[in-house]
Amino acid sequence: MKKTNIFKYSFPIGIVGIIISVILFATNWFYELVVPVIENSSLEGAAFTFFDDLIFYCPLIFLGLFIAYLIAGQIINKRLNEAAIDKSNKESQEKNQAIIDELNDKRDWLKRNFYSNCPNCGSAREEHQSHCIYCGANLEIKKKIKN
Repeated sequence: MKKTNIFKYSFPIGIVGIIISVILFATNWFYELVVPVIENSSLEGAAFTFFDDLIFYCPLIFLGLFIAYLIAGQIINKRLNEAAIDKSNKESQEKNQAIIDELNDKRDWLKRNFYSNCPNCGSAREEHQSHCIYCGANLEIKKKIKN
């Protein structure tokens, strides 16, 4: 199995983390400095409650978005790795099949052109030998020519 680099996506995740931290800092600053001014303004009722709650829960909302980003990144990374492994396995299978086909062709060619046992003494033909190593007989199959 292919080893994956766990730091491959750390840079984009770090950038998103920095952006979220800046947004959280800004919303906290806004909440602490601006909301007291708004509280003393004429904004009242449901509008003020909504605005106050939105600013108060903004860090929690961004935390949820960041967690969703991390989970989605892991799912996408897993799918990409599985696709790469499947592609690699398919390529390996195709290469192996090509090698098997080539060896089968070579075996068939040898069966058509050479005896597997010496016709003179019966000993097994050694690999890459066209003559028997025991009696010297020719191991090539001579094709009969039809007139």
